Formats: sequence, C-alpha cells, structure tokens
Amino acid sequence: MSLQLVLAGLFPPQEDSMWKDGLYWQPVPYNYHQRHQDKVLLGTLCPKYLELYDEVSNSAEMLEEFAKFKETFDYISEHTGLKVTRFYDVYNLYFGISTEEEWGFQLPEWTETVWPETITTLAIKDYFVAMARTEMRKMATGYFLNKVLEDTKAKIFSSLQPGRKMHLYSAHENNIAELLISLGVFEPHVPNYGAYVILEIHRVDNVYGVMIFYENYDGDGPRRLKMPECEVFCPLDKFMTLVQDYIPPDDLCGR
Repeated sequence: MSLQLVLAGLFPPQEDSMWKDGLYWQPVPYNYHQRHQDKVLLGTLCPKYLELYDEVSNSAEMLEEFAKFKETFDYISEHTGLKVTRFYDVYNLYFGISTEEEWGFQLPEWTETVWPETITTLAIKDYFVAMARTEMRKMATGYFLNKVLEDTKAKIFSSLQPGRKMHLYSAHENNIAELLISLGVFEPHVPNYGAYVILEIHRVDNVYGVMIFYENYDGDGPRRLKMPECEVFCPLDKFMTLVQDYIPPDDLCGR
C-alpha cells in the first residue's frame, strides 16, 4: 500500500490516462521478488540469519539482559495472556497498542504504567538484538547496500540497465532502523509510518559522493545525516570503505 501511494503521487494520470471520473490514479507497474527469494529487503529471513538471531537471543549475555526486565515482562504477560520473555515479544505488542491508540480506542488500564515509554524502549532494543553481530548486519542490510553500490557504479559508468534516475524500495520500519544502524546514524526510535531514507549520489568538483537524508515526519522535513567517520557529502570511495564490513558473500544467506 505504501508503494502504491508513493507511485500514485509520482505518476499522476494525464487527461488521456483518466479511466474513472473522480479517481486521480492510474496503474503503475513495479517489480518484486517472492519472500523466499528476496535477500535485498528480507535478509532477516535468511536461514543463517535466523540461526544467528536465535543464538544471540539465547546467549548468556542476552539472557542476562532479558533478566533485567523480567518484572516488566511478567507484568505484560499477566495482563495480555502472551508469553513475553524477550524484547521481540514486546516489539510485536508495540504495534498492536500503538494502532489501537492511533484509531482512538481507549487503552486498557494496565497499559498506563508501561505505555508508551517502557514498551517503546523495550521494542527499540530488539533492533539492536537484530543487528548484534556483523554477520547479522551483512544479511539484514548488506545485500541492500551491495545493490545500492553496484547500481551506483553502473550509473556512473553509464552501464545501468535499464537506465534509471532513481531506485525506489518499499519495505518496513525495521528495514529503516537496521539500515540507519549499519550506517552509524541511528537515534533510538521506532520509525513512523511513511518514514524513508534517501541515499543520493552527487558529483561535486568531479568527485562522486553520497548524501543521506532521513524523513520521519517528526520535524521540518528530511534531515541530512552524517556518518561518524565521514562528511555530510561522503566521497563514494570512503562510503564504500565504511560499509565494506557489511557487504556479504552471496552464499551467506544459506538459501
């Protein structure tokens, strides 16, 4: 749905393309991969990733971290009937409660002590569990970053087929959070509906570079982001070096 709305705004119908009075919309084709084939946006479904996520979640270090919040987990479990033992369980609950609130429903009384601050904080922690190891980052965001870099180099050398001015990807809020974590520019939050990241390629004084913009609809428009070890205009060679550790071998996914 998000993609369809964006495409409707980018490609409004002309008079000869109007097919229904009062409906200012025309069908716009797009490409997609089936879930089990999509490593670019769904690397977190890779068998190897799921294995590592389970390994991290059951590590002594993480179990110790979960234990710090046992009282809160037990409280939520008691009032929801859910088995809440880790951050991922709270992450899933976050969207149910936030949706009820957005639709104007009165939240249950028990939520008053844990919503929004506690549940939001615990939900955000799952993003960091999801990115706990370099190999996990390679699958969660590395296939996407590699696609961006390969397309960028092809565009620079006029070999991109088919030719494109822009590549547009539609995904989920966790894709955004995980990408921002890999780029070193994540400020803990749950991205809002419609949030997006723009990676722009510029040529300044004959040097190609990357500029990162982030829109979360919580301010005055898209913000320019600066990677910790680069400038706002990050030369492409430097950008590639900074993300190189997260570029995966093709067979890492395990499928």
